[in-house]
Amino acid sequence: MQTSLKTSLLAISLTMLAGCSSVTGGVDAIGQGVVSLGDKLQSVTGNVQVEKIDEENFKLSELFYEPVTSFDSLAMRAKARETCPKGYTYQSRQAKKTGEFSVSHEQCVGGNGCGYTLEWNIQCEEVPYEPFTLFGKT
Repeated sequence: MQTSLKTSLLAISLTMLAGCSSVTGGVDAIGQGVVSLGDKLQSVTGNVQVEKIDEENFKLSELFYEPVTSFDSLAMRAKARETCPKGYTYQSRQAKKTGEFSVSHEQCVGGNGCGYTLEWNIQCEEVPYEPFTLFGKT
């Protein structure tokens, strides 16, 4: 009885997997969907400005009101993909501010000038598609 149950579960699992081209393809499709959904949500809420430098080069900028924690932004990624649908490379990524940067969120309480502008200079070029993975780059 227990052997037939295991056999049935194995057959169901194999049938479900046969519907996908591969397990990796299925994970990649899920990842693309999650990234696409995140891009849509971020592009709605993000306030990214795009300045065209020439046909292939663009400057993207976004205002933040917090200490600098990274040079990454989901909203800027979404806008960069929208600006350069075939792909892009970073020419530079930097945070700009007149005066000193805040180093902690406590310094931002009371409006102590935590604002800064995140700027990316990107170049549009064909970049090979990098599939989504659950375990990062390999």
